[in-house]
Amino acid sequence: MEQLLCNRANKASGSLAVVDGEHSFTYRDLLAKADILAADLLEKRLGTEEPVGVVVGPGWQQIIAQVAILRAGGTSVPIDPSAPDIQLHAMLRDLNTRFVMTTHNLSARVSQFEVLPIETVLNPEYQTEKHGEINVMSGKSEGHRTYILHTSGSTGKPKAVQISSKAVLHLAASLPVDIGEGDKVGQLNNPGFDLSLFEVWVTLLSGGTVVHIPKFIIKDPASFATFLKDAGVVALILPSTLFTAVSASTPSAFQSVRHVVSAGESPSLQAMQKVLSSDGPPENLWNGYGPTETTCLSTLQRVTLEETESGLISAGIPFGDTVLHLLDEAQKPIVDDGIPGEICIGGPGLSAGYLNYTEANAEKFIEVELADSQDSGRVKVIRLYRTGDIGMWKGPSKCLQYIGRVDLQVKHQGFRVELEAIEQTIAANDSVRAVACLHQKAGDGPGSDRLMAVVVPANDMPLDPQKIIEWTQSRHPYYMVPDQVRIVSEIPLNSRGKVDRDALYKEVKESQLLRTPQNNAKEDESSLEKITKILEGILGLSNLGPDDNIISLGLSSLQVARFLGLIKQKIGKLISIKDLYINPSIRSLVHHLHQADEINYGPSEVLQFEADTHLADDIKLIPDWTSEGRVFLTGATGFIGVNLLYRWLSRPSMKEVEIACLARGNEHYSPMDRIKNALKKYGVWSEEISQEMKRVIVLDGDMTQESLGLPHSDYQWLINWAPAVFHAAAKVNWCDSYNGHFAQNVQGTKNVLRVAAEGRRKTMHYISSIDVWAVTGLILGTDVVSEDGPLKVHLASLPFDTGYAQSQWVADEMVQRVREKGLPVTIYRPGFVVGDSKTGAGNPDDFFGRLIAGSIQLGYWPHMPHQNQEYVTVDYVCDSILRIASDNRNIGHAYTLGSPDPGQITNMERLCVLINQAGFSVQEIPYTDWLEKLQSWDGFESSPCLPLMPLLAEPILRGDTRLQTSKYSPRYDCANTLKAIGACDDIRFVQLTPELVKRFINFWARKGFYSF
Repeated sequence: MEQLLCNRANKASGSLAVVDGEHSFTYRDLLAKADILAADLLEKRLGTEEPVGVVVGPGWQQIIAQVAILRAGGTSVPIDPSAPDIQLHAMLRDLNTRFVMTTHNLSARVSQFEVLPIETVLNPEYQTEKHGEINVMSGKSEGHRTYILHTSGSTGKPKAVQISSKAVLHLAASLPVDIGEGDKVGQLNNPGFDLSLFEVWVTLLSGGTVVHIPKFIIKDPASFATFLKDAGVVALILPSTLFTAVSASTPSAFQSVRHVVSAGESPSLQAMQKVLSSDGPPENLWNGYGPTETTCLSTLQRVTLEETESGLISAGIPFGDTVLHLLDEAQKPIVDDGIPGEICIGGPGLSAGYLNYTEANAEKFIEVELADSQDSGRVKVIRLYRTGDIGMWKGPSKCLQYIGRVDLQVKHQGFRVELEAIEQTIAANDSVRAVACLHQKAGDGPGSDRLMAVVVPANDMPLDPQKIIEWTQSRHPYYMVPDQVRIVSEIPLNSRGKVDRDALYKEVKESQLLRTPQNNAKEDESSLEKITKILEGILGLSNLGPDDNIISLGLSSLQVARFLGLIKQKIGKLISIKDLYINPSIRSLVHHLHQADEINYGPSEVLQFEADTHLADDIKLIPDWTSEGRVFLTGATGFIGVNLLYRWLSRPSMKEVEIACLARGNEHYSPMDRIKNALKKYGVWSEEISQEMKRVIVLDGDMTQESLGLPHSDYQWLINWAPAVFHAAAKVNWCDSYNGHFAQNVQGTKNVLRVAAEGRRKTMHYISSIDVWAVTGLILGTDVVSEDGPLKVHLASLPFDTGYAQSQWVADEMVQRVREKGLPVTIYRPGFVVGDSKTGAGNPDDFFGRLIAGSIQLGYWPHMPHQNQEYVTVDYVCDSILRIASDNRNIGHAYTLGSPDPGQITNMERLCVLINQAGFSVQEIPYTDWLEKLQSWDGFESSPCLPLMPLLAEPILRGDTRLQTSKYSPRYDCANTLKAIGACDDIRFVQLTPELVKRFINFWARKGFYSF
């Protein structure tokens, strides 16, 4: 292939090879641009036949990338960007792909691989003009594996089909569709679809010009016709579904085209008849047949109007050296007309097989003994591919007549689809008892080709068909997603206990299947049912939902009074109008009724804290969790999260762990860039870590949003991919209110809990904080708090602590409630996390860093007696978490990560001494004097303490600020932690020392965070 391409460039150097809008390339230009990328691959030591991903749609970038890989001696793996990220990554990883060629806009989607941006070939700094003879670079033989294309399999996982140069050369040289020098061939197919081989390589190897047809043109049949004419396109290959769609509205669209090939699945008789009988039929209309495993096409039939009127269109005869046999069940050849047999194909186009699929290769690629056509007395062994299609011979010319599938594999939207794969996926849904999939062809018109899933719900419970569609969308490409789901009570079975598909087709046709009404699910809580009925009776309405807003229904004052009176009468609960306005939905009103008797102490705001812990009560748990060396991590850009990520990436024992990280991009940085920046910020970035980042799967999302703000397909993949969730994300703002923390810490935790609960069963590892106990020592006089003890007893102290502490209490309590329902949850409550004990790498933006830096700059330290701070180094925290999480026997408990010895706790007075011993002079003075000096200091506007001012200055209890109330802390028992860690010599608590404090301060200064 490479030699022939070079010959074309040398022979007709000025001839156009590619036209794509404003971009056009001669054959010499094409090789020159491709050689930039090829040289890069060779410099990176690309191996012979090594797969290289090409993630970009049809167009000049796709073609240059493929030529570059050919020149470098690799194997092109084209994947259309429309593939879901999860499937895209899986296909590339299964091939051990190192390199991916793509555009700058798409590079973030494949950032875990080494990306080669294709646009760099347009950089003016590259001298791409080639002079003299263009020679081959790789010089590979015809047997060289040039392509890997993916086709769906019976498991639903795409199989990698290997295609050689010999196969592509045979396709180009043997097709009866004549394409010569200068002929323009349209390019419109998905580059991962085998029809793209015709568009690109048949054209280039024949000396023609590939003309890219934009997607928006394809979608408009009228514009499509104009484009074909204006661009001078003489040949076109398109899926039968697209051909049918164009013929329906513009049957004369192809009048300027010499060759139109319809392929990919059975042709539409009506569509072909319509095109051929139009005012402007193409010069030649072809019906093409051939699976990917035999390289795009194996037979062709030139279709005539007379043939369409006969009611049957032949698949044609094999071309070139293609070998086609019909075999019976004993794998003996069928030679007579009208006898059906399985279509088996051999010859130069035959694939070497599926990569890494030994069993499938043995089943589908067979060797059979056949009589030698040249010598009837001899028998020869030939290799064939079993297509699974049924056909028969027709007429003296032995044209192939396609009949259908031998199994449940069908052609849908141009792709082969295993119905069993879809059935297996849907059957895995717990709400499904039985399922059967049908491929329905209601006629030859556009849109008639449909996939239908017939589903029997589990336990006779109502089932939303859309949920089944969404379930399938998250696990399969678009062409394997049912167009319709019908709910039935039973699926007919035959005498052998198998699905009777004939009977099922009949039932569908007669439209006797049951349907599930929408939005008819009823809550089973008696209070909710009673309130709903009361309200419906007052308003004369029906079908009110639990989340309907009562206030917006237009109740008059008299109706409100009657409503409240009936609640008292029917339920025995007295509520006020104020209660109704605070809890305007039926569901929230029920929550209020249930909570009213329980909360009878402390400020009124604690009602909200308690009520919000019930937000996740409706989460359904899914059984059967097993660990597979995969984790989902939130908070990867935060201090604890990034240190957990660093350990997964750096430890030899964790080299196989894949980490999916949720992160949000912004206008300046992609999610991956933000994670890398965090690794650099906290001093854990290295060349080794850079190499290991290929194990990181970045999900651009937002945990405050439903489904984490992810596309539906990515979310569904995530909940079925990750066996463990590490939730380390949290907003920590010592000055913001509970409401300011609610979205991230409460709603976000609820959404992450849903990830843990939905799909496959998982363990949930929740990083909470000792702040959940608030200022219980000061307010309630608590001496000791135990790890598994209840949090509610400390609720009354919560209003006097920070909004962060309040949000952590609610989130922690909410997590415990879900744990009680069966979700395997482990809770970690670290103390005040400071820098690494070995490197000093710490967070400059937290309270610890700002208070120390600001006080050193000021020269004074606040005197705060009775404040014992549970400072704990980040290495102790993260090492402990990973140790505890590695043993499933630790699930179901909470673990305090703090000082195991109360004598090692550092209070605020001791911290002042340590700072001075570290070589930084600060004078301890009364708190109010320190605050006054800080606020009157000339450098106050740039002080690290400025963002802490509400915490430092706002009085909350008897004149004390929120910071001052953090005294008389209880002893934080950590018996669970010590037991789980055991005698691990490499995990030890490190007490603050002058040397360690100096290490922290030097790190901040070295990184330029603060100057001292």
